[in-house]
Amino acid sequence: MKKLALLLIFICALVCVGCDSTPSKGPDKDSKPVTEVKKEQSFIVYRASADGSEKLLPEKLTVQDNGKPIEYNALVALCSTKPQNAKMDDVFPVGVKVLGLEIKDGIAYADFSKEIKNASKGSYNEMLICYAITNTLTEFKHIQKVQILIEGKKCITLNGHMDIEDPLKRNVTLL
Repeated sequence: MKKLALLLIFICALVCVGCDSTPSKGPDKDSKPVTEVKKEQSFIVYRASADGSEKLLPEKLTVQDNGKPIEYNALVALCSTKPQNAKMDDVFPVGVKVLGLEIKDGIAYADFSKEIKNASKGSYNEMLICYAITNTLTEFKHIQKVQILIEGKKCITLNGHMDIEDPLKRNVTLL
């Protein structure tokens, strides 16, 4: 009798271990996969006027947030995208890369690859590049000046026409 009782207890224990009182959660026929919501960043960049006048025109751009600061994304967009409006001209040489951007005490230190020195349209183009960068970054209230760096170093000029040794202030006369 003891053997039969032990056998029944053993069988009951096995049956209980195999039972799960919680229902299994399989895929719901009506459920949709969870998608990550991408944030967007909107900002103003300044482009040269295509009519040859010494003017910079504002262009509003919206990009996907890639985890980088909005100021950095604005600078990259300025250098690597084409204007969306035929009234604007792209003055940046092909291959220019933003190597970094640091903001300290109201000054943005914008570091570019050496290709930025390949501007070929003289003093006019050099001035528009420098102030497109400066006016784009000074759109952000916490940036008052911009120091343009090439390969991490201060330079006297991009192409021999405009002094960029010191940080540049926003140039409203070009707007």
